[in-house]
Amino acid sequence: MAVLAFNWDDRLFAKRNREYGAYFLRKNYVRHTLRALIIAVSAVGFAIAVPFIKAYIEAKLEGFKKKEKRVVVTELMEPPPIDKKNEPPPPPVEQPPPPPQRAQIKFVPPQVVKEEQARKEETIANIDTLMKVDPGTKDVQGDPNAIPEIGEIGGTGNQPVEVVEKEEDPDPTAFVAVEKEPQPVNMDDIKRRIGYPPLAKEAGIQGKVIVRVLVGKNGKYEKHLILKSPHKVLTEAVERELPNLEFTPGIQAGKPIKVWVTIPFDFRLQ
Repeated sequence: MAVLAFNWDDRLFAKRNREYGAYFLRKNYVRHTLRALIIAVSAVGFAIAVPFIKAYIEAKLEGFKKKEKRVVVTELMEPPPIDKKNEPPPPPVEQPPPPPQRAQIKFVPPQVVKEEQARKEETIANIDTLMKVDPGTKDVQGDPNAIPEIGEIGGTGNQPVEVVEKEEDPDPTAFVAVEKEPQPVNMDDIKRRIGYPPLAKEAGIQGKVIVRVLVGKNGKYEKHLILKSPHKVLTEAVERELPNLEFTPGIQAGKPIKVWVTIPFDFRLQ
């Protein structure tokens, strides 16, 4: 028994003109609709996948860049030759000749002893003799042209002794009241020379480096303390230029003094 396939299009256009076009459109409607659906789904899926594919490629490229940055080439010194048998020995180091010895005269301070232990009387050298030779425990012949070890003694003994006292640095945490605080005179030049370290810019490092600087009486930089820093790269960039900072001196009671000042260096990525 044969099974006949029933087709609505053939039945509908049984007695009509099939060459007009409607019959062709209805005949291929399902195939065209399915093809359009597949194309639309593919386009939407591709549009959704593009950002993920782009992010994946960028992550791979960033990983390759980091691997390239980690490569450190260290140049080592040439190793010494292994065979040293044929090499001539190093020349001996010449020792400087010893200085000429000055003459000495026996000069021992007297001691109180019993009479039976007393030694034979000896003549004590006078001051004029001791000015020409060095005192010692025995008599020694020396070079009369030798230079004294302690130098010549001069002066009248009436001059006041000058005592030089080392001024201590102020406490960086203590508050100091001043009439006029130090002001930097070349800060713009220093910031321009510091710039933005390329390594910090590539790594996205930003923030403030806060520095405590000790300004001397002459307005010159003396030392500093790092109070805060987001990264070592920025700290090193600032510390290289800090010694070149110049200030107007701090004034207290009409006189210049040493004083600490706090200076921030701001690093921001645009």
